[in-house]
Amino acid sequence: MSRNYIFHQLFEAESSTYTYLLGHPETREAVIIDPVLETVDRDLKLIEELGLRLVYALDTHIHADHITGAGEIRRRLGIKTAVSADAEVDCVDLPLKEGDVIRFGNHELKVIETPGHTNTCLTYQFNDLIFTGDALLIRGCGRTDFQQGNSETLYKSVREKLFRLPDETVIYPGHDYRGHTSSTIGTEKKHNPRLNERMSVEDFKKVMSELKLANPKKIHEAVPANLACGKPKDARTLHPQKVDGTPEISVEDLYSHMTEVRSKKIRVIDVRRPEEFNNELGHIKGAELITLGPELTRFLEKGDRTEEIVFVCRSGGRSGTATQESISLGYKFSVNMSGGMIRWNEKNLPTEKN
Repeated sequence: MSRNYIFHQLFEAESSTYTYLLGHPETREAVIIDPVLETVDRDLKLIEELGLRLVYALDTHIHADHITGAGEIRRRLGIKTAVSADAEVDCVDLPLKEGDVIRFGNHELKVIETPGHTNTCLTYQFNDLIFTGDALLIRGCGRTDFQQGNSETLYKSVREKLFRLPDETVIYPGHDYRGHTSSTIGTEKKHNPRLNERMSVEDFKKVMSELKLANPKKIHEAVPANLACGKPKDARTLHPQKVDGTPEISVEDLYSHMTEVRSKKIRVIDVRRPEEFNNELGHIKGAELITLGPELTRFLEKGDRTEEIVFVCRSGGRSGTATQESISLGYKFSVNMSGGMIRWNEKNLPTEKN
């Protein structure tokens, strides 16, 4: 029998994180659960290939081992993001509580609060599937020694909520480190060494207190970033695509950044000749005129290699050359605006001619 939903389980190797994509086959609406920043391009490519329209990016909790891709996906697609209301994340669109429902097409995800690994942990229930984040793993569970974690709370979340679901309920965890992809409630009741039905709460608390695990490598980067909807404190604002080895950004993406992003300055450098700067194409408001050639080379040799710079010209050729020159001189975050001022004008974006 064919199922009436679209489902993909995706894997990010560095943090061993599972990301889940669920879609409605008729309306093509979809949700993504626990996206990872480094794999956003992969995930969006799959969504495009499947002809889906993403409506929500959901996190199971505030992650300590990776940065969520939810904020970046929202920036690119205009979707809504969601995480536990207990996380108190001001920039999230939907702060979720027990019993809330996420709808896509005529499908529903039910929110179950399952704190203990952290105080922000949620499980999403979809028909006979549950997406448990780190609350319940395959033959294990998330640690409880940071981010307001509590062993007794986690024990109750799993035993009093998740283990009361039907035994055939399929578990899809937030991570796996041994090659497993899914389990069932009935199987974990019998075989989970920490949380099986023979384990008392005191046994569980003792096991968890003796783990003595090192902190996740990215905890000091990931937690603050995830409390800011996935924006690393010192990361670049722009996330260009590479075309023939040259980082490029579209005029639409650049304009969106310039009008919406206030936290970090983007430096726009126009590398055309002075007489072109104020011709019929005009220039971008705030752009600096530094002509390609010796003038630009002198500027780059003295400049800050960590600045975010977008190079602009008439059609994208000279600015591409400028981008490559900057990279050869050690600039880390310089990009070319593809299509140049011709493309900018075609999109009827604002210009100056003073």
